[in-house]
Amino acid sequence: MDPAEFGISTTPLHHAPYGPITPEALAGANTSKVALITGAARGIGAAIAESLAKSGANVAILDLDIERQADTQQKCAAHGVKVGVYGCDVTDEQTLLATLDQVEQELGPVDVLINNAGILSQRPLLISTFPSFWRQIEVNFKAPLLLTHALLPRFLSRGGTGCIINIASRSGTVDVPMTMGYVTSKAALIRGTHTLQKELGLDGLDEGVGVYALHPGGVFTGMGGSGAEEDVRERYGGVGVGDEEGFRELFRDGPELCGQTCAWLASGRGRELRGFYLDCRQDVRKLLEYGREAMLKEKRNTLGVNFLDGYCNEP
Repeated sequence: MDPAEFGISTTPLHHAPYGPITPEALAGANTSKVALITGAARGIGAAIAESLAKSGANVAILDLDIERQADTQQKCAAHGVKVGVYGCDVTDEQTLLATLDQVEQELGPVDVLINNAGILSQRPLLISTFPSFWRQIEVNFKAPLLLTHALLPRFLSRGGTGCIINIASRSGTVDVPMTMGYVTSKAALIRGTHTLQKELGLDGLDEGVGVYALHPGGVFTGMGGSGAEEDVRERYGGVGVGDEEGFRELFRDGPELCGQTCAWLASGRGRELRGFYLDCRQDVRKLLEYGREAMLKEKRNTLGVNFLDGYCNEP
């Protein structure tokens, strides 16, 4: 990963929960809601689940198996909410949909979906097996679509309200060699978020159902810090691999920042930001102050193409 691919903000970023997204500010904000979080065993997913629980939501936590979620379950339950624990491969359509039904039978209708489960393989396409490459697309993009597709009719039947948060990545906005499966799946997730929000308007659901693509910040997790395998290091050494310690300075955010941002979005207080790609390090008060209409008109927080001056993205 080349740091030069990324810009440097002149406006200070947040690296921990602040102002409107602190646990104190969101106390009770999601009381009685049911939130489903995928990839909840550890790291960002576990933090999201606990933040939702702190804000009063009953949580359904989902990962490959139940055993690995014991710590997340304990931390969420400590906040006095109901916690359902489910083991499931999110790419297995039949099992995933059956699990969704089980969640709603045990906890009630799902109000909030957090598509957090994700995987990363640091290996160029040239020396990857296609199944290992495609597995990233299935976990990072297919799985969120499966759950979204299953939940939207249920949202419609329950009065047309709901919240879907897709955990995206800044990597979906730039070119990062060695991670083609990851960056393309995250880019698809971001674009899908933009498009789905517009589609919801066709059925009168735009204001009731909010869909968000959220970059979780620079969180040093087991996935992001795993590094490339030895054969990749030997073949490409130094070209985007082999310097994981050098990249540690890019990962300066705790997972709680993303978790609390998710709780804030789930509360409905960020409804004006629906359909956008958001970076949880950026102050939500500044985004709200700028205004939805201006952001839409100027295509802010949206994937796009920059042509040479004089050329436009014509139909």
